[in-house]
Amino acid sequence: MATVHMPSHLPKRKSPLQLTIAKTPYIRLSNDDYPDGINHYIADRRKHGGRKSANKMPLRPRSKKGVADKLCNFLTFVETDEMHPALPSLNWYDVKEWHVTHLYEHAMVLGVWSQQYFLTGEASPLAPDTVNGYVYEVLECYRWLEENGYISKFHEEGSLAFVEEAYRPISSRRKSAVHYEPDEAKGPVFTPRQSPGSLIPPTREQFISFLSCLPPGSHQLAAILIYEVGYRLRELVENTLLPGSIHDRNPDATFHLPTWPTKPYLLNWSANDDRMIGVLPTHDQAWNTGPRETTDCPYRIVGKGLVIRRVDINVTTMRTLYHYRDGLRVANLRRNGVAATREPAQLFLNRFGEPLSAHAIQDAFRRASIKANCGYRFTAHVLRHMFACDFLKAATLARARLMGDQSPELTFEMLERYGDVVVNVLQKLLGHALRETTLIYLEQVKLSALGLAHTMSWNDHLDGDGD
Repeated sequence: MATVHMPSHLPKRKSPLQLTIAKTPYIRLSNDDYPDGINHYIADRRKHGGRKSANKMPLRPRSKKGVADKLCNFLTFVETDEMHPALPSLNWYDVKEWHVTHLYEHAMVLGVWSQQYFLTGEASPLAPDTVNGYVYEVLECYRWLEENGYISKFHEEGSLAFVEEAYRPISSRRKSAVHYEPDEAKGPVFTPRQSPGSLIPPTREQFISFLSCLPPGSHQLAAILIYEVGYRLRELVENTLLPGSIHDRNPDATFHLPTWPTKPYLLNWSANDDRMIGVLPTHDQAWNTGPRETTDCPYRIVGKGLVIRRVDINVTTMRTLYHYRDGLRVANLRRNGVAATREPAQLFLNRFGEPLSAHAIQDAFRRASIKANCGYRFTAHVLRHMFACDFLKAATLARARLMGDQSPELTFEMLERYGDVVVNVLQKLLGHALRETTLIYLEQVKLSALGLAHTMSWNDHLDGDGD
């Protein structure tokens, strides 16, 4: 398989040029050859599509590593003859556009080009954002290669029969993948991310310290929303659109959602209109003075795996979002000279008046964690983890009181009796496909409740021995 490497042969005392080279990753193929054109693209990769321009800044080393990883994944696919036996010995410089869009993209969409598939034999479709990011980078790379003379005829189309013959093995892999009946127990599943059960949630004081170190406005509100609603980071970026805005849906993001218009259209909140998924509740809903059950601000979002789910924003938080829209956001747009007709539909903007990216939010969280120096590294995943644990505690305690248990503190027995019911709600709020994923949070809360009581008893025992 192709691999990504960093230069390691330079002297310890490097010149500025050598320092730049040392931070530029490169790819080596399984036959120990080097795809020179692709490595040159990585070295020259710049923002806004990678095309050469003196006015566009190069990517950061960490971002270049991400680019190299995406291209390496595609080159490994090219080298794997089993994925395309009709195209044996396919070389990187022979690749055509249909190889990327008809073979590589569909293999990821069908879930037969993933670590979980090769470990378990179970087809696991990748998230659309992941697929789109990988395909976009490969296409940009090959367009650059053609512009710079490394390859030719990249857009050349193959015959329909030949394309179908090349695609058939991928389709057959999907059909032969392991399938489970609804009630059938699944075997171990590959989980690349650290299990939430192994994380220790931060305290309320640590969270407040972290918030105080974030820049006011977009970044602070993003952190509050992730904690209060349980968004994934990508969900937050794509599902905080303002009603009343004219928006052009990203065609790459509308995969499997043909109900979204292909042209710019007016956004407005709707409970059942699929075109309005991701559009925030209106100003009137935030200031609704009706009964409690009507003052919540519900709306639908599209998340990982294009699963559509309902989430609710606290009324006070919703009002804070509109104060931000009418205050700091408006001032930001005026400062950058953005006309009302060109105003982005996304709620959160960066200092240039453009939609705030997931990378910018991650970077702000990292800097705030360092500045807070509270012993905890906050990320969007950590805030989502906090939401899950705190929701379980609060909802279980409330349900226990509703059932007549007036204990002032949450106990292990409460979690045992009422926790399973709350997990069903939490699973929908988090957008988990499997209930087992959500149960990890319940087990952790149980362990903390039971563990705290046992630890205090043990400490009392030690203190008594000390006397």
